[in-house]
This record gives sequence, structure tokens and C-alpha cells, in this order.
Amino acid sequence: MKSTYVVDTCALISYFSKILIGSNISISKESIEIIDSAFYSTEINLIFPSTVFIELFKKWFRTEEDAERIKTEIYLRIFERENMEIQPFDKEVLENFIKIKDIEPKYNFDNHDKQILAAAMTMECALITSDTKIIRYNKRKNVIPYILD
Repeated sequence: MKSTYVVDTCALISYFSKILIGSNISISKESIEIIDSAFYSTEINLIFPSTVFIELFKKWFRTEEDAERIKTEIYLRIFERENMEIQPFDKEVLENFIKIKDIEPKYNFDNHDKQILAAAMTMECALITSDTKIIRYNKRKNVIPYILD
């Protein structure tokens, strides 16, 4: 049976840190190996909520050269893989998005983070992230099976 993981922005940035010059985000070796395996086999499915690319573009598109490099070396590599999906913000994700509440005020996270967590809830699968706010929320609410950091 194939394993499915939702990948958040910090995981994507960490995996492609050689392309996204200057990134200081890191995820575990296990998480890197899972993402890497998905690029070389079809035994692992990766789901990228569309907001991941919105965040990536917002943070890393500084010049036309950056845009072209990211498009070619990240976006198209993911887009062309049959075992990777860029998930839209659809009805099911919205329904789970609305369920994310009772977040502790000092640990509040933004709508991008909520959409990523809602995608993992919709898929009922693990999330690859190093975002401590999401990790803390899931420890309290147990809305997804587990998180790999």
C-alpha cells in the first residue's frame, strides 16, 4: 500500500534548500528521505496544498530569474510526477479549515497554515512540517494521524 503525506511550505523549502538560496528552514533526515523517495519511486504519494506555492512565490520570487529557476527546478518537477498532486482549496478542505479553532492565542497560525493542516485532515494522512505551531495544535487536538518534522 502506498503511503501518502501532505507537504507544507517549510518542508518544501527545506528539501529544495540548494535551489532556494538563503533558506534556514530544516526538516528531519527521515522527512527529507520520504520526499526524496517520492521523486524516485511511485510508492509514496505527496500532496502539496496550493497555498504552499503561494507562500513559496511570496517569499522566493524576487526576480524573473528566480521565478524561472523555481518554476523549472521545483514546480515542474512536482507537476510532472504522477504520485504528486497540487491540491486546490476545495469544499472538503474548506470544511476541515472551518473545524480548526480553539487555537491558543500566543500560538495562533495564519490561514496558509490552517489550509495545509486542513488538507492533511481531508486526506487523513501524515503531514511533513517543522512548523511548531501546527505540531503543538495537533498534539492538543489530534486532528491528523501524525506529523513528521
